[in-house]
Formats: sequence, structure tokens, C-alpha cells
Amino acid sequence: MQYCRQCHIHMRGSRKRCVLCGKTLVSTDCQTGREEVFPEIPPTYERHLALRILVFISITAIAVSLALEMILPTAVNWPLFVIFGLFSTWLGFIVVLWKRHNIPKAILWQVVIVSLLSVFWDWQTAWKGWSLEYFIPIIYVAAEMVMYITARAMKIRVREYITYALLDSIFGIIPVLFILFHLVDVLYPSIICVTVSIIFLAGIFVFQGENIVKELKKKTHI
Repeated sequence: MQYCRQCHIHMRGSRKRCVLCGKTLVSTDCQTGREEVFPEIPPTYERHLALRILVFISITAIAVSLALEMILPTAVNWPLFVIFGLFSTWLGFIVVLWKRHNIPKAILWQVVIVSLLSVFWDWQTAWKGWSLEYFIPIIYVAAEMVMYITARAMKIRVREYITYALLDSIFGIIPVLFILFHLVDVLYPSIICVTVSIIFLAGIFVFQGENIVKELKKKTHI
């Protein structure tokens, strides 16, 4: 067994030099060490490519919207909508980067920000009520599903996302206020959202009650 001090790997055979770095190999009688022919090399990506693409798309969208508004003027200020939409996209992108090491927390932040932006956008467009009737209930249910699926797919430990799943489910009950205060005419999205959130809360308390208690003790230093 040959060993490369530079790459820290063992090589089978009688090679004199490492095939990766070219350094001289050292003979060893160790048979129990790692026997990788090549070391595990993490994939590399071109940094900032996504950022450059977003910048290019943003500038193009604003330029095109301004040009169309000058050529085909309408009563709707489309450039303002484009700018606000891009602002929302960039804000979401920044939050994802900011909380990229804690995906459940990033999802919760996105839900809060997108909900507030939808209400503001609805208010700026003569208030049609779509933000409360459809968007917020849908985004809450979607966030609960995405958080659970992401946690399972990425094998995130329960204690790392239980707090955010709990908060997201509590937020999902908020649409009941829309119904009680007659803020919405279409009721079924809010009813579905509240029902799903209650089911999620029940599941969290029934199956993860011990983890919730542990997290509360840890956060409150009890």
C-alpha cells in the first residue's frame, strides 16, 4: 500500500508518484487505512453566476417595461409593478442567502415577508382582497408542507426545525381572524388553511411533544 502525505490518501499498486499531485509516495504496511484511489473532491460552481443573472434580468425587465410604457401608454403603471416585483424577488433572495445555513428559519422569514408584501401590493392596487382570500392561506399551507418535506429530504434533526414548524403552524391559524372579522368573501381557502394548520399542530404536539419541551427549556434556560 502506497501513501501520499500531500493528498492524505492510500493507493493500491506499486506507483512511485501520486497521480493527483505528483509527490513521491511512501510505502506502508497499513492495510486498514482508507483505500481511496482518488480522494473525494467536492463539486465546484462558478460563484456569483446566479447573482449576475438576476442583475441582468432585473435591468432588462425595468428597461423593457419603461420602453413599453412610453410606446404603449396605459392607465396602469406597469413599470412600478415591475420594480415592486423585482424588489420582492431581491428581498426574498437576500433572506435566503442570509439564512442559508438554517433552511426552516429561511422558510419562515420568507412566509412573513411575502405575506406583508402581498398585503401591501393588494392595497396599492385598489384593494381587491386577493391577498387575504387566496395568497396568505395558500402560502401558509405551502410553507408547512415545504418545511416538513425539506426537513425529511435533507434529514434535518427534529430539534433544529421544530420551533419554526410550530411557529409556521400557529401563523396558519391567523386566517380564522379573516373569517371572524368578515375580511374575506371567499371562505374556503382560509378554512382549509386553518384546518391544515390545526392538524399540523396536533401532529407536532402528539409526536414531538418531548422535543418541544426540551427546546423550550433550552431557550428559556429553565
